[in-house]
Amino acid sequence: MLEQLRLEDFLPYLGRSIDVAAHGRRAGLELATAELLRSPSPRATPSFHLILRSAENWQIPQGMFTLNLPGREPIELFAVPIGPDGKGLCYEIVFN
Repeated sequence: MLEQLRLEDFLPYLGRSIDVAAHGRRAGLELATAELLRSPSPRATPSFHLILRSAENWQIPQGMFTLNLPGREPIELFAVPIGPDGKGLCYEIVFN
């Protein structure tokens, strides 16, 4: 299933809160960025990345995040904290 996900699957959620569960905690994280990557990939679809932004008080180490998108089955993805951006702590998920 993960290999079939495309950037277009996430664009409707750009700027919106997504229910995320990780490390026994749950929160609404904003999908701040969803962009194509310019790197070679064995994927059948182009590589892309997502940046999720949490509230300042929701800080989780890297690991598996479960994204609960409306109308879809939960998706488990590996996310890495990449630092604050002035609005909250950001996490990156890469599809390559």
